[in-house]
Amino acid sequence: MTLRILALVSAVLACACAGDGTGPISGDLVAKYRLEPLPSMAFPDDNPSHPGRVALGRLLFFDPIMSATKDVACGTCHHPTLAMADGRALPAGPSGIGLGPDRRLTDPNMILEARNSPTVINAGFNQFFQQVTADGFLFWDGRKRRLENLVTLPQREFSEMRSDVYPIEVTLDSVLARLRAIPEYEDLFAEGFDRDPGQAIDSLALSQALAQFVRSLVGDDAPYDRFVRGDRTALTDQQKRGLVLFHEKGKCADCHSGPMFSDFGFHVVGARQAGPGFQTTPHEDFGRWNVTRLESDRWKFRTPSLRNVAETAPYTHAGTYATLREVVAFMANGVSDLPGVTPGRLELTPTSLSPADIDDLVAFLEALTDIPPVTVPERLPSGLSPPQP
Repeated sequence: MTLRILALVSAVLACACAGDGTGPISGDLVAKYRLEPLPSMAFPDDNPSHPGRVALGRLLFFDPIMSATKDVACGTCHHPTLAMADGRALPAGPSGIGLGPDRRLTDPNMILEARNSPTVINAGFNQFFQQVTADGFLFWDGRKRRLENLVTLPQREFSEMRSDVYPIEVTLDSVLARLRAIPEYEDLFAEGFDRDPGQAIDSLALSQALAQFVRSLVGDDAPYDRFVRGDRTALTDQQKRGLVLFHEKGKCADCHSGPMFSDFGFHVVGARQAGPGFQTTPHEDFGRWNVTRLESDRWKFRTPSLRNVAETAPYTHAGTYATLREVVAFMANGVSDLPGVTPGRLELTPTSLSPADIDDLVAFLEALTDIPPVTVPERLPSGLSPPQP
């Protein structure tokens, strides 16, 4: 009888410890929340996995020859030392000196880009109607689908790669002409696409090579991933408490769901606006509305993945939240920071998270970090210098 009473007391104390926000979390959290590892990468039928295209795409990604003024590359705003993002609220493109938060524009006619630059790690794991696909929505407003349609768009943007240097309809043709004038690129394109040199470089091959490199950027060995695969020691007790909060009290998983921690949908969260705004709406950004012109889409932005979120501050579409704790507190508060977004439009649910809860959530989000090794090329076929810290 005494042993049974002691066992019962021990069980009660264990449950109390787990529920007071300080003790260990028991039970199979993987089964409870149906946690899943990252799936296999989805490739479009016309651009299957090819190591030669990945290698070519890596060179192109870091080559400033892709910009009209030859002074900014894709890798300028998506750099390995900055978790394949740029660590800035808003990117600084052509005429910029430096890298990351220290980068500054030297041309007074240039403007910062309108939106925060997300990491491209795991960008290939997109979804559409909850299915992993190569054809999911991309950009903060979902204006493009499929990486092949995204990677050559910056050449047509003034603030990204100075599209005003050439008429917009010939901007990409100018880049292709430059590449065709470099024998080493001709040979690499011919090898990657099984074509004859001299006929290998076109806009389709360029977009496919860049997309191949982006799809190669996979981070699937975060502590969270090891936990899901069966290593129950991969997360600390605090991170496990954060995982429970993420799925329950914090309601984070309502939108940040699945192995990529995103429903890939569009929602009104009322994040603060800063910067130049989006093209035709100076100092304003109406998000998905810019694509659909539907009033119901005003202020909606695509749900970002939370993988590597601890390494990719600042946060939200305009980069107006400097720290992970700050943006978690904003989301938990459930109150718009954007004039015009009424409570009826807001898609955040207020939660009663304590400071200790936020600590636990942040600790869990830090467990989503896995930065794959990416090496900036020492030399480029163009002879230009790749972006370096």
